Amino acid sequence: MTQDKEVKVVAPDVAPDQEVEINKSVKDAKHQTNDDSLLQHKKKGKKGKKSKPIVTPEHIAKVRAEREAMRKAKRDAMLAQGVDPDCPPELHFIRRPFLSLHEAEPVTGFRFKLMTYNCLAQALIRRKLFPDSGDALKWYRRSKVLLNEFKYYNSDVICLQEIDHIQFQSFWKDEFSKLGYDGQYYRNATKNHGIAIMWRRELFHQVDKMLIDYDKESSESISARTTTNNVGLVLALKFSEKVLSNLGKKSSKKCGILIGTTHLFWHPFGTYERTRQCYIVLKKMKEFMHRVNVLQNENDGDLSHWFPFFCGDFNSQPFDTPYLSMTSKPVHYRNRAKTVIECSTSYKFSKVRDGEEGADDEEGGNIEKYGKDQPESPVPEKFHANEEQSELVDKMAQLHNSLDMRAISLYSVGYKNVHPENAGLDNDRGEPEISNWANTWRGLLDYLFYVKKWDPQSNCQEVETLGDFEKENKVKCRGFLRMPPGNEMTKHGQPHVGEYASDHLSMVCDLELQL
Repeated sequence: MTQDKEVKVVAPDVAPDQEVEINKSVKDAKHQTNDDSLLQHKKKGKKGKKSKPIVTPEHIAKVRAEREAMRKAKRDAMLAQGVDPDCPPELHFIRRPFLSLHEAEPVTGFRFKLMTYNCLAQALIRRKLFPDSGDALKWYRRSKVLLNEFKYYNSDVICLQEIDHIQFQSFWKDEFSKLGYDGQYYRNATKNHGIAIMWRRELFHQVDKMLIDYDKESSESISARTTTNNVGLVLALKFSEKVLSNLGKKSSKKCGILIGTTHLFWHPFGTYERTRQCYIVLKKMKEFMHRVNVLQNENDGDLSHWFPFFCGDFNSQPFDTPYLSMTSKPVHYRNRAKTVIECSTSYKFSKVRDGEEGADDEEGGNIEKYGKDQPESPVPEKFHANEEQSELVDKMAQLHNSLDMRAISLYSVGYKNVHPENAGLDNDRGEPEISNWANTWRGLLDYLFYVKKWDPQSNCQEVETLGDFEKENKVKCRGFLRMPPGNEMTKHGQPHVGEYASDHLSMVCDLELQL
């Protein structure tokens, strides 16, 4: 017999290193099934000639089994690389697994999946910012991939950022409705993109709503440093009769979740303003929690009826003051965090931003001009703050410490229990390394927070254990969508065909609420 040729399997939209792994798996499977089965059926004929193999039912079955084994090996190898072999190539994205907790424990409460996802507004796309993305930037293609991703992860409540107004009205609203979701959308009138919250209508129905306009919200004696046109959205979603019935609860009991989302000021020198906006997030959540208790629960003072969450793109890393001001209380700005926020107070924003139009859609660019009076880097090694700048930063810390509210990052308390290799790689909060993988910047910007009252007499600067969090708040983390560390990502930025449909990665928590 002639020597078999090496079979090379090319999986559509698979990176070269992934292709090597797939072909190796297929080759191994072939070696396992390849034998001299054909030779067993050959008979000696006349000298110098070989007779044709005898085709028997056993032989046919064996060949079919071999082929099926090869197909299965190819399929398994593609699935192992996060590629769906049943999905058309134009809809491929890297599928990440859920990392489970409490698998042996029965579900006794209400279980749901909560997602946050910055989907990359089409209005903000500039080719120079995404030089390697090619066709992945085209809406006709990207919209299908995003929709396929939502279907696959199948979350029950979805917090979205950078959703184009036009696309929400013409595409997302109808597509989500077909999948069984209702939703709310909000944007500043000067922006052509905004935020949205979608929820599965068989599980929840909306009973209250609060809109947040950061530029118009008071923050005591601290004023906004510039106009940002950033907004937030908070909803009260009451459990449906079906949910309460399945849990054996009285249908008259008014309870559910409070869910908010936002996209904070993006600017590299916007740390001070982002920290102010984080104060507003907590302040408005406090107001909303009180309002819902008054209107829905006859002001009984029992906040346990509603579970408060706030998710979104905070444009802040775990070691910077916006994040720390929400999660690590009482607030004390030190080292890098203090240097960065002090430096941000020295930056002079353009007055164009204070106009009604023209200052917003440059996100990812910069309308300000660098000059002799501007800091060179948003993260300098050293910064010598003057008296006024130091006072501003001190006032910001005092502002946050005056508010008896805090936030707990769900990935921070739980992710190290399922993926310790990617928990706290570049931070001391146990957070994954990245949620954003653009061409010029990579890091963690997105969070799912649980919001609660904070006793100013207590020290909550350290990250609590998962067990303490679950016991105290009656929230059980049953799993997390896996977040890849930076060393698993490609050299090029996202989005990219066959990989991810946005420059951000979605984050999902599988939660169980003990009612």
